[in-house]
Amino acid sequence: MKISIPSFINNYLSDEAIEVLQKKKALHLDRYKNLSLVRLTSDFRSFPRGTVFHEKGFIPGYRRIMRVMHLENGINRYYKKERFYVEEKVDGYNARVAVIDGTPVALSRGGFICPFTTSRIPDLIDMNFFKKYPGFTINGEVVGPGNPYNTEKIPYVKEDVVFFAFDLSDRDGRILPPDERCDILQKFRISQSNSWGPFNAEDIKKIKEIVLHLNNENREGIVIKSLSNEKTIKYVTLSSCLNDLLATASLMAELPAGFYVQRILRAVFFSREFGIKLDDYYLLNSARALYLSHAEVLEEVDKGGNVTEDFQINVKDEQVVYELMNHFNRLGIISKLFSVEKTNKYYVARFQKIYTKGSKDIRRKLNGHGFFD
Repeated sequence: MKISIPSFINNYLSDEAIEVLQKKKALHLDRYKNLSLVRLTSDFRSFPRGTVFHEKGFIPGYRRIMRVMHLENGINRYYKKERFYVEEKVDGYNARVAVIDGTPVALSRGGFICPFTTSRIPDLIDMNFFKKYPGFTINGEVVGPGNPYNTEKIPYVKEDVVFFAFDLSDRDGRILPPDERCDILQKFRISQSNSWGPFNAEDIKKIKEIVLHLNNENREGIVIKSLSNEKTIKYVTLSSCLNDLLATASLMAELPAGFYVQRILRAVFFSREFGIKLDDYYLLNSARALYLSHAEVLEEVDKGGNVTEDFQINVKDEQVVYELMNHFNRLGIISKLFSVEKTNKYYVARFQKIYTKGSKDIRRKLNGHGFFD
């Protein structure tokens, strides 16, 4: 069934393109307050998945970034004759922040408006930026405790959430070069990911020193960007591989096996390139995560429980909590709200996500059901 598409979409897509996308069910009509939005659910020509069109413009989706497993050879392959910056890759969740017709919004990678992040925009970003640069989009990562999407602990953020910008798009969807982005955001004191450079391929020793420092600090990794920002690759640390295993092992029944295989492969590649032995600390903690955490989940499910994650968030408006629960429901995530308590500054909400698919799979196996692998 075709949805009724607002006429403004013709400013960006031809009738033929709209027809193709509707057949693929790749255009979704969303409404937020007084706004009509069209969300793109798959890549199409110059528009990445997650692009959101509105009456006065569009918010470009995230570009895909290629990953390399061998840092030195990756740099030599893709930046042999180019200068580039090295930026820290921080571990949180993606948010695109923009203002549409006077209404601030924070979009997820898929193009959904997140009620929690949207409500916290004034705490995270100087909104005067959008008066000077209307139609621009700030791409960044929301990091730290008190977020509703992941439970992994970040060593350098101890209280509440913070925002680190890593890209800036103009009203035409052009991603600004790192120098230009940095200069603009600094004027508004908008936090950005740590940055080093510019470098060239001969500076590999310095770059590896940066990566080793990030690894020792339990940080995620780096993103390498050419001076024009047209060429980008990413690379993660050994410690981030272990942190991912520790943070997600209880969700093993929910996540694809490839998620864990990729972390193991990245760790082995890192270990070999940097001459770091996969010692008992890494091996034992990986094994504990992969075996013991999942064993605890089996025990819980066998007692009649479920695969779950517990969260706590801070919001200034209690209504945002219920909007977030509805948001999860729309995404197909089952959640259970435990409490909402008023403190001096925030409403503190505690809730749980319940993963029924993984729970059902474990329960069937515990009851002796067979399966083909």
